[in-house]
Amino acid sequence: MEAGGPDDRRELARMVRFPRPESDDNTISVEGNKAVVDKIIASLQSLVDQRDSSTTEMLEVAPEKHRLLIGRGGDTRRNLESQFNIGIDVPKQTTTGAARSQVKLTGQPSDVEKAKAHILDLIKDQEGETVIIPRRFHHAISDNGQFFRRLRNDHHVTVDHANQKPPPRPAAPNPRGRANGGAQLPLITDDAPAAADNYSWEVVDAHTSDEDGDIPWVLRGSPENVMRAKTILEQALEQAKKPSATGYLILPDPRAYRFVIGPGGSQINSVRKRTGTRVNVPRDQARGEAIEIVGEREGVEKAKEIILELVKNGGNGGRRGE
Repeated sequence: MEAGGPDDRRELARMVRFPRPESDDNTISVEGNKAVVDKIIASLQSLVDQRDSSTTEMLEVAPEKHRLLIGRGGDTRRNLESQFNIGIDVPKQTTTGAARSQVKLTGQPSDVEKAKAHILDLIKDQEGETVIIPRRFHHAISDNGQFFRRLRNDHHVTVDHANQKPPPRPAAPNPRGRANGGAQLPLITDDAPAAADNYSWEVVDAHTSDEDGDIPWVLRGSPENVMRAKTILEQALEQAKKPSATGYLILPDPRAYRFVIGPGGSQINSVRKRTGTRVNVPRDQARGEAIEIVGEREGVEKAKEIILELVKNGGNGGRRGE
């Protein structure tokens, strides 16, 4: 089409014909106006010349840094390939041996060299800072992955554990069937205020892991962002060491949980900030699944009241003046 050919797909298919994949033929047939055909042939030859002159270079990148080249959903890799007009092949996690750390760059020699320099700078900027965390506080700080997401989204800092396996999650008490003295949950109704009035609530002392030893948290990002993230992590560790409680709030109608979350998580984030607690709404939101609130007892109770007010008002805010 750039050469002046038709924009109809069927006409294009007749104009440029490639050999079938299973054929040994290596002839591309181009038919049509001579001026257009000449331009198409020149374009095809240019692609062939680029292939012939392209080079492949292996770049040593430690496996724990591969995600810096891939990005979320592959965004970083696609951007690098587009920016430098090259192909980037990052080894799969199942690759073993020396090949596990070999990233393949393919393209024109000058483009490959530019991409190589850029990638080395990118990795260097992300060297990271290691903070040693007692294993028994690992899950209290990570907050079901929320802490990692906040560092990544707010400060562009990622976390790994230097190939160490995180400790298993401590077993949490099961509030189902025990809240409100084991009373049966009320029937589901379409009345939102009824859902707020008939809740089940239980508070227990927070249970931390009995794990011994430490686990490294390696913070990776720009030096300025890493320093900010380190301060936030150290504050979170101090908070995790304080006595805390866990509240389990069960609403009879799972449809009410959407009022707790709010558009884009706005309501649940507001509750967390106002009460200094960690609030987790179950993902499946099945009937009888509890909203988990962790923090100092006063904050836990306050978070519960705000959540009930949100449900009662259909998600339109908590108590005034709080």
